[in-house]
Amino acid sequence: MKKSLLIILKLFVTILVLLFLYEKISEDKSGFVSAFYLFSDNLPILILVLLLMPLNWLMEILKWKFSIEPITHISISKATVGVLAGVALGFVTPHAVGDYFAKVFSLTHNDRKKALGLILVSRMMQMLPTAFFGLIAFYIYSSESIAKFDIPISFSYPILSLLGVLLAVLFLILFLNRNHPKVLDYIQPVRMMKLKLISLLAGLSILRYLIFSAQFLLLLSVLGLKINIFMQFMGVAFMFLAKSILPTFNFLSDLGIREFSVALFFETLEVDIAPIIASGLILWLINIALPAFIGLFYIPKLKLKSA
Repeated sequence: MKKSLLIILKLFVTILVLLFLYEKISEDKSGFVSAFYLFSDNLPILILVLLLMPLNWLMEILKWKFSIEPITHISISKATVGVLAGVALGFVTPHAVGDYFAKVFSLTHNDRKKALGLILVSRMMQMLPTAFFGLIAFYIYSSESIAKFDIPISFSYPILSLLGVLLAVLFLILFLNRNHPKVLDYIQPVRMMKLKLISLLAGLSILRYLIFSAQFLLLLSVLGLKINIFMQFMGVAFMFLAKSILPTFNFLSDLGIREFSVALFFETLEVDIAPIIASGLILWLINIALPAFIGLFYIPKLKLKSA
């Protein structure tokens, strides 16, 4: 019953998001199309965004390589197999199931299920900058949305963001303190992680977040938006947060959530939405679709049987 309700919820969210995007593009078809011409006239910016893509995914590859160290050491090339095959499989599976599968089956460790807890920690590290900056963006979005009703919001940006990060850390601590036999195999390797390793993973996560944000800001710079760079960054942060918490099916709804959330944020700032949706689509093609295509060639290197 719960599973059916979750599927219905995901389907509802997907349809709602795609209808919203269709309406916004229909309202300004010329703006959507002209955005692509703007990018073609600014090839150096587009090339720079493209060149940042490997750096973006290098951060994820290093995170995977280092996060698995409590149980085994892997080379950069083997870490690349797990990450890029995961992008390809995650492209067609809901909520990163394919990513987990690819990373686990890229290992030759004799007890590969122990890697699941380490993968979860790595993903939680990525949630730290997402929660911190995303909640600031959510505060701004809420303030802009309800300003006409003069409803006061008592929390300051840092307090609200710190609360989100603390909740994420609390969830992680509660997870690590569980001693149930069924989850102990997953938790034990995580307990072996040193503070230095956790700090390294957090640092790589922040770097990846900033690289992705820089890519989007570079694309937005072409549009000549009449809002400051901080608010543009907040739009990107709002998108990251929405993508992390809203239920999605696969690449289609994931793509929709990205553009939907950015459009929702910038709409409150009275900015033309269609060109921003076009920017999000281009970044998705560069950062997700292209690496997923490359990842197809790494899938045959996965091994269903451990060594």
